[in-house]
Amino acid sequence: MKPFYAMTPCYATKFSSLLPLGCTLVIATSYADTSHVSRAEKSLATVETLVVYGSQPGPLDLARQSIANTPTDFGTGARLDPAELLVAIPGVQVDFRTNYAQDTRISLRGFGARSAFGVRGIDLLVDGIPMSTPDGQGQLSSVMLDSVTAVQVLRGPLASLYGNGAGGVIAVQTATPQQNQFVLGGVGSDQGLERYQVQGDFRHSNFAVRGQFADTRLEGDRPHSAAEREQAAVQMFYTTSNNLDVRIKHEQSDDPLLEDPLGLTPEQWRADPWQKNPLAETYNTRKSVKHHQTSISVREQQGDTRWQTAVWQGERDITQYLGFIGDGISGSGGVVDLARDFAGASATVTHSTQLLSMPIDLSLGAEAAKMEDRRRGYVNNLGVAGDLRRDELGEASGRDIYTLLQLNPVQPLTLYAGARRSWLDIDVEDYFIVAGNPDDSGARAYREHSYALGGNYQFANHWEIFASSGRGYETPTLTEMAYKAGATGLNTQLDAAINHQYQWGVQYQHQDQLQFSITHFIINTDNEIVVDQSVGGRTSFRNAAETEREGVEIFARVALNDMWKLQASAQSMRADYSAGPWDGKQLPGVAREQYQLGVEWLPLRNDLLQVNLITQQRSRIFTADNNQVAAPGFYTLDFSLQGEYEMQSWGLDWWLKLANLRDENYVGSVVVNQSNGRAFEPALGRNFSGGVKIAYRF
Repeated sequence: MKPFYAMTPCYATKFSSLLPLGCTLVIATSYADTSHVSRAEKSLATVETLVVYGSQPGPLDLARQSIANTPTDFGTGARLDPAELLVAIPGVQVDFRTNYAQDTRISLRGFGARSAFGVRGIDLLVDGIPMSTPDGQGQLSSVMLDSVTAVQVLRGPLASLYGNGAGGVIAVQTATPQQNQFVLGGVGSDQGLERYQVQGDFRHSNFAVRGQFADTRLEGDRPHSAAEREQAAVQMFYTTSNNLDVRIKHEQSDDPLLEDPLGLTPEQWRADPWQKNPLAETYNTRKSVKHHQTSISVREQQGDTRWQTAVWQGERDITQYLGFIGDGISGSGGVVDLARDFAGASATVTHSTQLLSMPIDLSLGAEAAKMEDRRRGYVNNLGVAGDLRRDELGEASGRDIYTLLQLNPVQPLTLYAGARRSWLDIDVEDYFIVAGNPDDSGARAYREHSYALGGNYQFANHWEIFASSGRGYETPTLTEMAYKAGATGLNTQLDAAINHQYQWGVQYQHQDQLQFSITHFIINTDNEIVVDQSVGGRTSFRNAAETEREGVEIFARVALNDMWKLQASAQSMRADYSAGPWDGKQLPGVAREQYQLGVEWLPLRNDLLQVNLITQQRSRIFTADNNQVAAPGFYTLDFSLQGEYEMQSWGLDWWLKLANLRDENYVGSVVVNQSNGRAFEPALGRNFSGGVKIAYRF
């Protein structure tokens, strides 16, 4: 097992205020190294054990609350959507949008369900580097998913140690090149999808490099839903003579055109889910994105004292044309022009010792990150940017210190305790101050803390019980603080949402034959952040009184023999307001029940042919706090074939997929608290896709 750095991102920054750094604590999730093992060995992907990054080989048991998927567990597909990597992980709800102008929405135990775009309330990491900003926003649309070798999902109280907005953690790990190879790939579908990929890997002794490029074109199934995307990435890996691991990575994504078909009203969806939304054509709703990020990390993982440090910096530019004119002088316009600079830095140190003959691991650390958003808004003159309606500079900077202690009083028992203290400062300077639009400048400082306590006990060889509790927090984002309801200025009255989580359960794991877990959780949140009102282009937010979530999650993987493998998950969660005007109402955007079952069959008992069948069922989802409108539940069935063939220096991978086999007409996603009623985003009907990769190894 190799340790995977996941907890505190290894930050670095171009902002001078972030350069002085202490050491940072990183909780990391181990993963099975699948870069050069067979499919049978890959199937060992299990309910993973949380470990402190930099530990000696072999996991340090820290309550197995993280679930890992490796390539044999990923859903078959074009690797355009992170949903393909999260198949059957309980607690995760991925909404199936037919809209590349809006990033895939992912929620975890209800965290992030209110997000209108991107990922909210979940900490996102790629190779230990954060894709989430200090105020809790994030997205994975710019990440190339082709070389991903593992995805870990951490649920429960331990996630709160990851800081602001960490209702859960999704950590993506890419593979290190193991041999010299050149790869060409292509994907197509009956929605007019064309994707071409080139990858080159080179390895010599302790040095390796990987270069990737992908070009994607999509006509789209709905009217006005075409998309274009170009992605490139370069990674370099080097291990020095004194065992320092160095990784340098640069990635960029250019989306020149992402058309937005907009949502439909329930009446429109029932009449024709593929009909044109006239506003999409009238205002030429679309989005363009340019994103690039560079990171450097160094780590020492030998001996009793281990450390790591990293730096990163990036920019993200977005231009988006919305479905209204936005000419109100006090609105924010119908055209969004956003330029974001972000950077961060951190380091970490972990020391292993003994106290009264008890093994102890202690980690101490600090981290810092900063982002600057230069945001302008313009009138949307039928698809052309007009007069200025918004001009402001927003800044969010965070600084954190934290610690984690793990000890083993006796061999089967592991106890741990962790705490984090965070300082987050948000400052907005408004430059558009005219008659009818007063100054919206303002600032707010948040001072929050989180903690987690827990333990796990192993018994009867393959059985384990675990329990934990913790406190977490979620501050409002720059976007959510932009406006007040019925007043002017930054919405500094928004408080951080505070959650208290409790989790316990039992699991069984016996090599690659069977993994099973059942988890019960309770989440109580004060000051939940919800939409207040949306008027004249201004959306304001407020703190709700209280919410309660309680649920049970079941997860299982079982290899019946060398031909058959099953993977299943089930989640039942009650997520309701427990006080205030919506007392007793279900949280919008959250399904009460989810069930997934995947069957894998190897008829030839090898990798030449694999047959997959995946089914999913989800209950209804309400679109707003008042619970008056709901997207109905649905049931889908996907069928796919795939195979791998090796001949001397050549390798061939192929796949074919028939998704939504029953041609189910269902709503894949809802826009929460949408004031104009266009809350339904239809999912695809029956659709066919396929792909092939040819590799030459030298």
